[in-house]
Amino acid sequence: MLIAIDIGNSRIKAGKFENEKLTEIFYFGDMTDALTFLKTALEPMAHQPLAETNDIAISSVVPGKTKIISDEVYKIAGKSPFIIQNRGIKTNLTISYKTPATLGIDRLCSAEGAFFLFKNSGKYKSYNTTTFILSIDFGTATTINVIEYPGKFIGGLIAPGLELMFESLKKNTAQLPEVNISDYKSIIGNDTNTSIASGVVASVVGMIEKTINYLKKKKSAKDMFVCLTGGNAKKIIPHLNFDFICEEGLVLYGINALYKLNKI
Repeated sequence: MLIAIDIGNSRIKAGKFENEKLTEIFYFGDMTDALTFLKTALEPMAHQPLAETNDIAISSVVPGKTKIISDEVYKIAGKSPFIIQNRGIKTNLTISYKTPATLGIDRLCSAEGAFFLFKNSGKYKSYNTTTFILSIDFGTATTINVIEYPGKFIGGLIAPGLELMFESLKKNTAQLPEVNISDYKSIIGNDTNTSIASGVVASVVGMIEKTINYLKKKKSAKDMFVCLTGGNAKKIIPHLNFDFICEEGLVLYGINALYKLNKI
């Protein structure tokens, strides 16, 4: 069994994989809960031969938390976890990115997860140059990652997440109130609260739609395989008007795919 751990800016997510299937997902708001989970999962195997213990793979955008969890895994299981890095790692995708050293591991894993799900979908049979795969992560930041045939990561977009947009308007203006997405009523707000909510929603949805339209017009895209994930995904889904799948464990699937490819 593999335990995949996704360490994000706002929370930590863990998933258990058995025979390529994601069987459970766990969410942790703080480090204490995450460490308690690891102890529960790993301590029963602490005295078994290393070959028989669970494997741990980590994707992280917070180096300090990575070290804490990595040290805890070694302390309990007697072996270090597999930590995904963007240097020296084999990928299932061809990375066509001008600054690969700065490519966020979360984005790489999100794209790898989307590519894995696509290859295991019915659409893979008709995969061709007019098919594009998008992974969209609605987290602390909203990121869009684009994969073109035959599995080439060509880049994407990074923007503030929903909460960051709302918080920025509240923090950096003198008179605008604190608002959230529940204040959204329609594309044209008729008071200050609804106008702010409309602006934020339109910014996020418009960014995605502009990306899709660009791929259709400039890249001759005819078919899109769009995967959504992240803590804010369910908040924005009601405002989307295109086909997609929503997979909470998208990054975890990417971690699993990269671990399989790189494990010794």
